[in-house]
Amino acid sequence: MATKKLTWNEIWNGRGLFETRELVTIGLFSAAAKASSIMLALIGGGMNPLTLILKSAVQSALLVVLLAKVPKSGTLTLSNAIGMLLSFLLMGQHVISFPAVLLGTITVELLAHFLGGLARRPWLAIPMIASSELLVRVINVGVSYLGVREQPGLLAMVLIVSAFSYLGILLGLAGGLKMTKELRRAGLIQD
Repeated sequence: MATKKLTWNEIWNGRGLFETRELVTIGLFSAAAKASSIMLALIGGGMNPLTLILKSAVQSALLVVLLAKVPKSGTLTLSNAIGMLLSFLLMGQHVISFPAVLLGTITVELLAHFLGGLARRPWLAIPMIASSELLVRVINVGVSYLGVREQPGLLAMVLIVSAFSYLGILLGLAGGLKMTKELRRAGLIQD
């Protein structure tokens, strides 16, 4: 079945990109990821390596489930943008990294779109999340280097935090696959 191309007027008026239930799902998953991140930080006693890994693992697992539930172009970017906005409004964080997140996720989303998109190739969810998070961390380390280039030893801490965070992302991808499989079996995610 061929899909109809949307005109700019249809896109501007809100038809065709996301349905209302999909937008609500994206917002709920973003809010759940942020709430769990805050709770894990509070329970874990702040920003220690274990808490950092757990927070990242929960976030990436929820992203895998979200991309299985809403397999459309723009889902990852919209989810990350909502998460960043919530971080900014709740804690005043991520003002500097917001452009890096948008650049990283939009780049990966465009690449996935040219490869066929999530609707046709659901296996793209895992490489999309892994590569977008890696790209965001590389951009953020580059921006951090610009701020600490007089004392490059300070960059070691940024690299350590980024490495622990990315380790959590990779662990969460496996958990997200397991959750998606169980949710499909329960009938909550349709193919």
